[in-house]
Amino acid sequence: MSSTELTNLADICASYQSIEEDPEIKQKTRDSIPYGEGLLWKIEAKNGNSGYLFGTMHSQDRLITTSLPPPVNLAIHTSRIIMLEVIPDQQSNHAFSEAMYFNNDKELQSLLGDPLWTELARILPEYGLPHEAIHKLKPWAAFSLIGRPKPIRGPTLDMIIYSKALQGNKEARSLETMKELVNQLDGIPLDDQLEILTDTICNHKQIIRDTRTLRDLYIARDLAGIVLFNQSPHHDENVYQRYIKRMVYDRNLRMADRIEELMTEDGVFVAVGASHLPDKKGLLQLLSKRGYSVTQIY
Repeated sequence: MSSTELTNLADICASYQSIEEDPEIKQKTRDSIPYGEGLLWKIEAKNGNSGYLFGTMHSQDRLITTSLPPPVNLAIHTSRIIMLEVIPDQQSNHAFSEAMYFNNDKELQSLLGDPLWTELARILPEYGLPHEAIHKLKPWAAFSLIGRPKPIRGPTLDMIIYSKALQGNKEARSLETMKELVNQLDGIPLDDQLEILTDTICNHKQIIRDTRTLRDLYIARDLAGIVLFNQSPHHDENVYQRYIKRMVYDRNLRMADRIEELMTEDGVFVAVGASHLPDKKGLLQLLSKRGYSVTQIY
């Protein structure tokens, strides 16, 4: 990258610098978050059926994936049906990979412009994506890739749970189809996608450092901390709110409907990203309002 491009990148990114939040305000907010602690919950229906809801982290970090906590292992062992957000099998992975690319005349370089494109093209090969493949990448796919640590050889927590289901001859189901998930991502307005991608490029190093903070919050079972982490100030709060509504709150409603359908059966273990569990619009609150008993196990 030339010195001129570096200057231009610095100019673009100047307004995207991280903003510190007042710790006193943060503590008051923390105290108001329902279901702010715990990853494994027992869900009991009025008909006597019961199941488990477990918050995962979509990560390959070995501090998370090396071993499941004993209460989680026991819950999986005693359940008949294991339901994940999306079954992480070859078919789903292939469908997601195909959906990451434009199939029309759009190209990311022209949408993003230089020098952001130059910086993105420098970063993406570190994530296993060859340079020739990135021109047709959708913005949501780009920020999803670089908004996490570089991939390592090893399973995610979701894959480990899925493997346990197969090894235990349990029925494995998807809470969502891959098509539904992709539709949610594709439905993010293009300008919002580009805003999030710009923020992710400008703060890439900090975001990677922040994933360790998120990991530590997860290990501590601090759901309120995860909510506050995700609510850290953003360059454009309106874009962030639209994104969270679409990718978390709207999906929570659909997930709650399907968990409710599933609770007509007994012995169900549901695993979803931990961010879907807490807060006023989280799954635990939604299920509680629908008459389910919700008890923290771990």
